[in-house]
Amino acid sequence: MNETKRYSPIGSLILAAGSMIWGFAFTAQKAASETLSPFSVNTIRFYIGALALYLFTLARDGFRKKRDPAYRPAPFTRTDLLAGGICGVLLFVATTFQQFSLDEGDAGICAAITALYIVFVPLLGAVVFRKKIGLFVVLGVAVALLGAYFLSVLGGLPASDGVRSLPDLLSLARSAEFSVGRPALFALLCSVVFSFQILSVDRFAPRVDGIRLSMMQFLVSGTLGLPFLFALERPSPSDIAAAILPLLFLGILSCGVAYTFQIVGQAMTPPAVAAVVMSLESVFGALGGIWFLGERMNAPEIIGCALILTAVLTVELSEVGGKRKSDPPPPNETD
Repeated sequence: MNETKRYSPIGSLILAAGSMIWGFAFTAQKAASETLSPFSVNTIRFYIGALALYLFTLARDGFRKKRDPAYRPAPFTRTDLLAGGICGVLLFVATTFQQFSLDEGDAGICAAITALYIVFVPLLGAVVFRKKIGLFVVLGVAVALLGAYFLSVLGGLPASDGVRSLPDLLSLARSAEFSVGRPALFALLCSVVFSFQILSVDRFAPRVDGIRLSMMQFLVSGTLGLPFLFALERPSPSDIAAAILPLLFLGILSCGVAYTFQIVGQAMTPPAVAAVVMSLESVFGALGGIWFLGERMNAPEIIGCALILTAVLTVELSEVGGKRKSDPPPPNETD
């Protein structure tokens, strides 16, 4: 299948908007984690996201029925249930691995290893689903991965604030090391599972309603986390109340809106291109730290953001050019 035939700039813009919300959600997730444990945060936010989308669908169906009294919502199909189940299980497993990695290890290393989905998505797509990958997409993947390394690994080192020249940067890069332990393993597993989640969305998004799929995967993810919440963590009502504002942000915006944007955007975007565009999450995460937490960006972080933006622009411009070439020429007008 020729990937360029499915490309749409609108899809990339939707994915970029979702990545912006995910990036800013790091601040809310950090605030919620101060009073709640990982399974509690994930389970509650997934249920909030599912409830928000359910209320939205009720309002949408009510509006349509008011305009057309004969309107009836389409019943859930076997494909809807299958898509929601598969994507929900993958989402639950991926976010669980990510939380364990963040709890036991360094956030920068976790973010960098998680960003390997930029590589895994096109690789798995080519091997498992035999999807073609363009040269510029491969180049964009490499540049985005390098940008994630600068932003998440080099930018998080204590000596990064002292980088003032190229020799300083090279010395910093030589001193950076990945710790091969449980946190790195959890982050790697998270990246692999997220890659399958992205590819699963790519398979189902054109065939199901995006909002319905998003709501179903949240219900599945939240339900899978519920036994762990009650058996291992048992959050008190006061703990939940203390974190209600960040939980609402995570549930309504990060889950309800952003993941729906992912599904809708991927219906119009090849998965390899989607992975590069969604790597903007790390850029918006850094910007959110500046705007909301008063953090400052050092030189490696600035370089990382620039590299990721360059990767996205490279892929987008190449896809736009490829789409124009693949479009049939307009018919010649004759007198």
